[in-house]
Amino acid sequence: MNKNFDNVILFPGVENKQVQEIETRLSGTQIKMNTIMMLNDYDRHPIDDRDLMDLAEYGDVMSFASLAARRLISCLAAEVLKQRQIIDEIEEYC
Repeated sequence: MNKNFDNVILFPGVENKQVQEIETRLSGTQIKMNTIMMLNDYDRHPIDDRDLMDLAEYGDVMSFASLAARRLISCLAAEVLKQRQIIDEIEEYC
């Protein structure tokens, strides 16, 4: 993965521990999402907040199997629609 970390100065030949930790975590998130989305019951596995934040921030540099990517999009879109419906119902009663 290669992401431009706007708030981190990278010096040639010097490894930044913060960048390494982020890349390690993101690699784990990528593997986890690929694994979950390739299961037959992928839609029954919740995506935790940490993974959602990683996907929101760095999803553009993650690689997913084609099927896993399509399923992930489907799960995230379904969740957005559920949240929108909840908000609409709350607004209706206020």
